[in-house]
Amino acid sequence: MRLRQLLPRPPILKSSGNDAWEFLCNHVSGLDAEHRLRLSVSQLLRDGGTPRLGSLACRVDLLDLCGDGVAPGLILCLAAKRGEEGGPPARATWVTWGLPRPSVNLFLVPLLARTSVAMHESDTHAIQEIISSKTFLESNIHTKVTVEDVLTPLSYRIYPDSPMTEIQQLMMRRGVAALPVVGANHELLGVITIADVLTYTLSGRESGSVAGRTAPLARDLMTRSVLCVSEDESLLVASRSMIARGVSMLPVVRDGEIIGFLTRGTVMRAFAEAIII
Repeated sequence: MRLRQLLPRPPILKSSGNDAWEFLCNHVSGLDAEHRLRLSVSQLLRDGGTPRLGSLACRVDLLDLCGDGVAPGLILCLAAKRGEEGGPPARATWVTWGLPRPSVNLFLVPLLARTSVAMHESDTHAIQEIISSKTFLESNIHTKVTVEDVLTPLSYRIYPDSPMTEIQQLMMRRGVAALPVVGANHELLGVITIADVLTYTLSGRESGSVAGRTAPLARDLMTRSVLCVSEDESLLVASRSMIARGVSMLPVVRDGEIIGFLTRGTVMRAFAEAIII
């Protein structure tokens, strides 16, 4: 979904000072009675709650509005430079709506981080121009995140007769933690991880029999029964599978052919509590 489709109108409210929540409480009455921002703020005030304030990127703060009965809202407070007398920074408050946590963490935050560089020395008017630009508003934000959106594309693969030395060198040289073992038609036969290689290497050194052993091939080390996930699977569903199986990554397959991996690091970034619930 394009970012502009997530913006209620008006998308920008000018404010000053550091307390964005106080500003909203004092100014949303000027919005239409059915405006989503006004409804959400009013609901929170009736419930006696306050939104969480967090930092998303350089000079970009976020108010998390999660009142019952209205869609969750994100209030992005974009701070301009301070005045010449060192007073509080002016703020252009930009509103988006209905984004789940993975969408914020994986798509909106990186976009804001890149944009905040351009806002570093800008005044409030310039900030409004930046975040109202076609380039910014036409950015694609995935509201329903799937495995395909976040997978690490497959760069390397090995075959059943690949020797141990080749496997070790490839892992070290390319910095990969797992390698798929594929057949003649690139169908997935198994996976070898760093843990598999270390288990073999260390067990031999501990027994003192490294020199006398015949180096195994990929087929001797690989795990054959591998839990896979399809590219169109929901990230939430795939993440729960990782947790249930206690694995650090899942091969992603398309029509039986492996196309990449879903990693634990990606899942952690997607659902990080530090950014938004």
